[in-house]
Amino acid sequence: MRDDTSGYVVVANWRDLDHPQAGGAELVCDEVAADLARRGHRVVLLTSSVAGRPREEEVHGYTVRRRGGRFTVYAWALLWLLLHRRSVRAVIDSQNGIPFFSPLAVRRSTPCLLLLHHVHQDQFALYFPRPVAAVGRFLESTVSRAVYGTRTVIAVSPSTRQGAREILQLRGEVKIVPPGWRVSLDLATSSPVKTDHPSVVSVGRLVPHKRTGMTIEAVAALRATIPDITLDVVGGGTELEGLKRLAADLGVDDIVTFRPHCSNEERDQVVAASWLCVNASEGEGWGISVIEANALGTPVVAYARPGLRDSIQHGTNGWLIDDAQPLANAAAPLLAELAAPAHRAALAAACHSWALNFTWSAMTGRIWSAVEQETRRLSLPHPERRTGSDVSTVVRVPAELVPVDWQPRLRHGDVVSTGPGWVEVFLANADTSASAAVMRRVGIVDDGRIEYRVARRRDHLAPLAG
Repeated sequence: MRDDTSGYVVVANWRDLDHPQAGGAELVCDEVAADLARRGHRVVLLTSSVAGRPREEEVHGYTVRRRGGRFTVYAWALLWLLLHRRSVRAVIDSQNGIPFFSPLAVRRSTPCLLLLHHVHQDQFALYFPRPVAAVGRFLESTVSRAVYGTRTVIAVSPSTRQGAREILQLRGEVKIVPPGWRVSLDLATSSPVKTDHPSVVSVGRLVPHKRTGMTIEAVAALRATIPDITLDVVGGGTELEGLKRLAADLGVDDIVTFRPHCSNEERDQVVAASWLCVNASEGEGWGISVIEANALGTPVVAYARPGLRDSIQHGTNGWLIDDAQPLANAAAPLLAELAAPAHRAALAAACHSWALNFTWSAMTGRIWSAVEQETRRLSLPHPERRTGSDVSTVVRVPAELVPVDWQPRLRHGDVVSTGPGWVEVFLANADTSASAAVMRRVGIVDDGRIEYRVARRRDHLAPLAG
């Protein structure tokens, strides 16, 4: 049942899923908004206008309010927040290069979480003239740092957290919360049916930083030794016509199929049947398309760039290659290995298993836990509003030291795993000193056998998995 007495939970994003240029950020916002609505919250998505769509409508249990264009949506969203500030319970401010600067419009006690997909400092110049790009970089870094202060940041990957600290120099607590995936459930299997010939697929918007042309060039080079190779390019965008010309110029337009308008089910069928998914992007926030390919039993090869080096575990669900390595040279031996049906089947099972670590429900739960923690933090006197640590800890405890009914005293983001004679706990945003205090709080007495270690990259992505 929806709780209409506690105020709006506002998700602000410059586009929604009905926008013709929607991508991964829009999928994240839709899934989180829908999940929060299912949990009983009154959710509003503030976004830009879309031709042919109403200004207001109900979608997946939440309300979409559309106003403004590519740039004016930010001013309109701030005005809406200002006018409704007394009835806003929380804001999830989705930053796509430029955030909405929501703290300027709501009460100081209202939690505003900055949802950071990836850092855009190097990408502004790809899409805007130099003066506009400079303004974008200034807004994303200096202005964001001033406006959000010590407010909590939700980063979708360790790479994004690193960018938030080292490049944007944001000061708030940064929590790593990876997204889930959305594919046709009847195709999400550990044993997909693959094509009889070597097949490659590329999935994503056809925009400059995705570098899809590199994939086409690689397939053209591979054709000399793999004559029956094919490539499906799934997705549309501003680069479509140029990529078609590139395929024709390279003489591979007969083996490259462009699918700019295919349905989600058709996309999933193509990906599930392919031997290998190639992602040549210069960087992602996380790599939802990677995890979706994995869910469909298809491994991914990509350059070891931000986000992709997080979503791909080298040798498990795909492969990471160095920037200097030609894509064709990297893909050739991989396709040779995948020619063996038993090897394809083993990789498909490993890929699917990795994808199962990531769900939208887990992402929403961690975000809402962060909202509640931020609400409590902002209710404290100003000098006591300390932020948490970026360090997380894995604690291994002998099973005989664990009391009965202790888990409810942990936070939502903490994860428990058990084994023969031991219990492991992933404590998010708690260093080893704080973790020792947590153990005491839940009733575990350290007799000298409890082990503490700083969490590694994989622990943050799929706590205690594998």
